[in-house]
Amino acid sequence: MTREPVLGMVFWATDVGALADFLVAVAGAELRERHPGYAALRLAGSLIEVHADESFRGHPWFHALAREGVARGIGAELVIPVADVAAAYRTALALGAQAIAPPYEFEGRLECEVMGPDGYVFSLWQPWDFATSG
Repeated sequence: MTREPVLGMVFWATDVGALADFLVAVAGAELRERHPGYAALRLAGSLIEVHADESFRGHPWFHALAREGVARGIGAELVIPVADVAAAYRTALALGAQAIAPPYEFEGRLECEVMGPDGYVFSLWQPWDFATSG
């Protein structure tokens, strides 16, 4: 029996494959489905769907997203636990992410922030004791 996801979220993207690949490589998401204009992933018990902008013209943000230079994901940040923050940070940058904050210690954990495909902000973190144990 497959357990239903605890939380689901949808990301609208100009390049579905790029965002799906980013989530797999950087955050360790499991790719469940991939089709032109759509991808489904599981991450930490949650379902993440990536939809191409044009896949649903009835979406309330369809016309706003169609404008060139629109800021996506504004006001949201996806916080994801990873096994190795430094490695995830390097991978994100290699995939073209913009560095917001390199790995640093904060309140007992190691974390960093990057802006990934389509301007989505990701905060990647791991417990500090895990980061320093060998």
